[in-house]
Order: sequence, then C-alpha cells, then structure tokens
Amino acid sequence: MRTTKNLTISLPPAQLLDMQRTAKRENRTMSELLRESYRRYRQPLGTIEYLEYVRQIAPTPPALQAVQEDAMRNGTSKLTMAQIDREVAAVRKQTSEKKIKQPKR
Repeated sequence: MRTTKNLTISLPPAQLLDMQRTAKRENRTMSELLRESYRRYRQPLGTIEYLEYVRQIAPTPPALQAVQEDAMRNGTSKLTMAQIDREVAAVRKQTSEKKIKQPKR
C-alpha cells in the first residue's frame, strides 16, 4: 500500500522549468523540492527575523523614518488605533465647527 498521494498542480511554464532546474541542480526529485518548500512555508518565522528580512529587502524611506522617530520622541507611537481614531474625529470636528462659524464672503 502507498504511503503517499499524488497531487496535480498547475504552474506557468517558466516556473516549472526553473523548478526542474533547481531540483536537478540540488539532486532532488520534484516531490522532494515541493515538500521542502511546504515545510519552509509552514515554519514560523520569528518576529525579529521577519522584521530584519523586511528591512533588508525594503528599507524604510528616510522621510518615514523621520516621522517614526518623531512619534517615538513625543510618545504618539504608543497610541492605540481607538485613540488615533478619537484624535482624528476631534480634529475633524474642530475643523467643521470653524467652517460653520466663519462668515461667508
């Protein structure tokens, strides 16, 4: 009795060719290559490892980094989404009240 099941998948021709080359170069079968890919996919990445990976492939733009540093200095980086929503609503309310009070020209 077989202990494995067959699986049919669809791949673009270029990806299939690349996978076949990789399997050949690594002296593996296609099944072994796919099993290893799935194992790695399921393996949890540590938060620190993941963040470091993201920083390497997409570093924070300088303008955003300046905003983040400013938020850390003045404590706004610790606000919850609910607190941010309340602040935004308060500013919008003030702005709309100012528009109502201003005489029309």
